[in-house]
Amino acid sequence: MIHLLISVFIVCCIFSPAQASENQKKSEKLITIPGGCYVMGNTFDDAYHIEMPTHEVCLSSFSISPFSVTHNEFKKFALETAYKTNAEKGEGCHVFDGSFWKKDPSANWNNPGFQQEEDHPVVCVSWNDAVAYASWLSKKNGKEYRLPTEAEWEYAARSGGKEERYAGGNQIEEVAWYSSNAGNQTHSIGKKKPNGLGLYDMSGNVWQWTTDWYDRFYYRESPRNNPQGPINGTKRIFRGGSWFYDQRGARTTYRDFSSPDFSSSYLGFRLASSQP
Repeated sequence: MIHLLISVFIVCCIFSPAQASENQKKSEKLITIPGGCYVMGNTFDDAYHIEMPTHEVCLSSFSISPFSVTHNEFKKFALETAYKTNAEKGEGCHVFDGSFWKKDPSANWNNPGFQQEEDHPVVCVSWNDAVAYASWLSKKNGKEYRLPTEAEWEYAARSGGKEERYAGGNQIEEVAWYSSNAGNQTHSIGKKKPNGLGLYDMSGNVWQWTTDWYDRFYYRESPRNNPQGPINGTKRIFRGGSWFYDQRGARTTYRDFSSPDFSSSYLGFRLASSQP
């Protein structure tokens, strides 16, 4: 009996639910998303012009992280490589002072204007910074990591292309941190309900960069199979809404965009891969 109790104690200590949960909260552990076809764009009655026209898209299987890249994960990258973000090399990061948005020269991923825990999604990272992180992790782990395409992001957010207003359903309070409940800051990843594919915070908490360039007419000419976005442009797409935006921004079809060197305390990223 003593040996049995010792064994149970060891198993509990090594594989405690808290630790198992913590181990799952790593953005490099991707979930495979089976390929399929869906109608991309807003099929509800609240569409903005950039969410239209709706069009059929068919995707091959891909993988995506259940979580945004966290502050702690990005810290490991920055410390190991001595990487300097666009905000650190330039004029800082856009932050909210309680009344207005401003570009703060002292703001960056490690000082975004509010307190962050290690498991909060990293912010104040540009598209360039996100790509640099993905490249570093690919070399480190021997696996391809990248940002999701815009079509992949929406398909995954909508639980495999379902008609979901928010990622996980039509009740925003259950699935998203946004302007009405976030308190003007980020929150720990994975605290809201996941969507049907086990992905967290696809709506709200922080916007997420995608690979695609923005073109206002691209939805009219997008190829049906595995669209990669326009071949060039000046701004990159980000998706999902954030702690600052209202429920409109958190919709699965809503789109926003900025220059690849832009950084803000509402903007982060998650990883994807073409590999299982």
